[in-house]
Amino acid sequence: MAMSNPRVLVVAEEGAEVALVEEHFGVDGGEEKCYWANPVMEIVVENGAKVSHSYVQRQPIKAAHVKWTVARQKSSSTYNLVEVNTGAKLSRHNLHIQQLGPDTVTELSSFHLSSRNKQIHDLHSRLVLDHPRGYSRQLHKCIVCESEAHAIFDGNIKVNRFAQNTDAGQQAKCLLLAPQALVHVKPNLQIVADDVKCSHGAAISDLEDQQLFYFRARGWT
Repeated sequence: MAMSNPRVLVVAEEGAEVALVEEHFGVDGGEEKCYWANPVMEIVVENGAKVSHSYVQRQPIKAAHVKWTVARQKSSSTYNLVEVNTGAKLSRHNLHIQQLGPDTVTELSSFHLSSRNKQIHDLHSRLVLDHPRGYSRQLHKCIVCESEAHAIFDGNIKVNRFAQNTDAGQQAKCLLLAPQALVHVKPNLQIVADDVKCSHGAAISDLEDQQLFYFRARGWT
């Protein structure tokens, strides 16, 4: 089996503003062709810097894609991630972020679409807040629209003892559109600090008859 192992290090210096676009795709060589992609993206956001990171994964259906993103944020920095995941037979994103200073902002938005038979999309995220006045928001959405396709979200936010006045929120919203479609969702908050504002939640549903009628009446099938 062919394999690729790219590794990229990005350092946003103090006060810098960086827009980063990361896209993974390959050539579909037919049913007999498969390969493994194992990319790593490491990002350091220095004091007062801002990083806007767009990540798109659209590998061919025979590929396996296992990605690591590791971000370390220093004081008064901002890291914004927008993720779209639609490709590969098996896709997993391991996302680890650590706030290493006060007044730090982290915003994570992800969308996964499992639209092929037995396709699996998996997001495991871990966000660690260690300093006062940290802010974080995570919104994960997924649609599973093929029988036996599978989507997984395991999100962990840990607010440690000295991360007072933290504001952290996490939401997962999933839609099932086929028989035997499967979703596993586990939003998780671990709070040690005692002066924080934190929330998390998850919703999983299919379309009701009234909603289906609405779409079909407007030409959606």
